[in-house]
Amino acid sequence: MRGQKKILLVIGLVAMMGLSGCSSSETDNLLESGIKYIQDHDYASAKDTLEKALEKGADEHDCYRALGICSLELGDYDKAIEYFKTSLSSGNGIIHDVDFDTNFYLAKAYYLNGDYADAVNVYNAILNLRSNDKNAIYMRGVCYLEQGNHDKAMEDFSQVMKLDSKGYDRIIEIYQLLAAKGYGEEGLEILEGVWDPSHMTNYELGQISFYLGNNAQAQNYLELARNEKSEADKSPIILLLGQTGEKQGDFNYAISVYRSYLEEAGEHAEIYNRLGLCEMQMAEAYNDVSYYNMAISDFEAGLALDDPNENKALLRNEITAYEYTGDFESANTLMNKYLSLYPDDEEAKREAIFISTRIG
Repeated sequence: MRGQKKILLVIGLVAMMGLSGCSSSETDNLLESGIKYIQDHDYASAKDTLEKALEKGADEHDCYRALGICSLELGDYDKAIEYFKTSLSSGNGIIHDVDFDTNFYLAKAYYLNGDYADAVNVYNAILNLRSNDKNAIYMRGVCYLEQGNHDKAMEDFSQVMKLDSKGYDRIIEIYQLLAAKGYGEEGLEILEGVWDPSHMTNYELGQISFYLGNNAQAQNYLELARNEKSEADKSPIILLLGQTGEKQGDFNYAISVYRSYLEEAGEHAEIYNRLGLCEMQMAEAYNDVSYYNMAISDFEAGLALDDPNENKALLRNEITAYEYTGDFESANTLMNKYLSLYPDDEEAKREAIFISTRIG
């Protein structure tokens, strides 16, 4: 899913560049530079560049949309909502694909801001023009569930599953959402209902088995999927396969799965994170601090990849590993960095106080 979101972001940005109405090479360059910064996840530089583009008379429709993306990624949802609404209102009245994309961003900003009713209104507007848009139907269902409206949520989830009966990633997400809200049994019934060995791939069978709690069975299917000859990215298989070992307490197996992938297929931030967590479990099980040092190295390797989806967890876990080694100076240094990046993490603030009492 993360890869799909990244692709959609790039497509949307490229589309925006194609629709740009900037009137000079200077504003063109500023807008394109701002978009490049967004693609590189350098949102602060993107924001500065796009504001300069606006001052120079760049197209408001495109610039405000890009600024909205920056604010969304920086966690300033109120500002993101303002920018997206300004972008949509500054168009020429003709609805382009990029405007649908902007509406999805607007709805996402409302959702992340906890404004579920406003998000539902945006998804309704999208569905008025694209009645079978699976993403809009699904996300409207998510919002309904957050509002406590289980029945309306299930109407949307059922429609999504009817439109894409083999969209197993989405079906698993629906199960996870229901389980998180106390409807776990209903979610399990959905997973059991899609079980179809005669038409599902080994990976799909492994996924469903894993979430049904059949870890040994999931491991068998996922091992088969791992060994299939394919050019496709196998990191999703590896992440789930390793977790079948974790669930069964076999951290040696999980470590072997993760490390083999990293050695053979290349670097992957989320896999480095899971590897480090397993090594911390081994450190505790064997009372061996060397495993904490291995975990620290793997968390650092993951952080070096600068994956915005994993950086927070990697840094937080590295701090914890340093604490367990007794190196509170390093933990304190990293905690200061962590809180500068994620100042709203209340649990980390409490942990920072604890770390400070262990120094000197």
